[in-house]
Amino acid sequence: MDRLLDIGFEPAGHWLLENDALKFELTRHSTQKNILYAFVCDGQVKYVGKTIRTLAMRMYGYKNPGITQTTNIKNNRRIRESLLIGVAIDIFALPDNGLMHYGQFHLNLAAALEDDLIKKINPEWNGGKTEKTPVMAPATIDHEPNSVQPISATFTFTLQSTYYESGFFNVGVAAQGNFGADGEKIELFLGDDPKPVLGTINRRANANGTPRIMGGTNLRDWFRANAQLLGIIVVEVFSPTSIRLKL
Repeated sequence: MDRLLDIGFEPAGHWLLENDALKFELTRHSTQKNILYAFVCDGQVKYVGKTIRTLAMRMYGYKNPGITQTTNIKNNRRIRESLLIGVAIDIFALPDNGLMHYGQFHLNLAAALEDDLIKKINPEWNGGKTEKTPVMAPATIDHEPNSVQPISATFTFTLQSTYYESGFFNVGVAAQGNFGADGEKIELFLGDDPKPVLGTINRRANANGTPRIMGGTNLRDWFRANAQLLGIIVVEVFSPTSIRLKL
């Protein structure tokens, strides 16, 4: 997920089930044409695609697939099955602003990037394997060591199996006021590392609106390398978009 954020992908909406009917909600880019999009399940990139139609029209194809539309049918089933077991599915998008040119010719951003994104990320629903640890270095931000940053709040959570496998964690009601808005990026300092990786704040995954902090493969791999299931993780909050996780 970090690699999508690094090149400008941003939250555009999400999928949900309403009275057993599949539904999508788009908060931005719904009328944008020539756009790259991705389905992200609890921080894991599952599918990358492009469309020359509007994003809303493309999502409608997944919501109501035709009998001959194999890709739409498969993704409709995958989305539905994921939602039924409580997996949050976010829609991320990268629109083509029309500013990229080679000489007098417009470069189609969606067409140029799609194949390479699929090749490098290898999303499961595109026919690849479950996303592995990125070959590229994790996204980082230059930052002073957090020993000089004041801690505004501290809380703990228990490392559940879904957190351990998917690289996210939920924030309880008592601590939710310490975090930013839905879709905002958040710095995640892991252990004693002086440089953070990037995650996102998801306030739609939980019915009560409490944040789900989605750290993707970087957070998942840190959990696996340093913590045990049902162990206690300490969270130090520096700001609504900056935290440190400690054992």
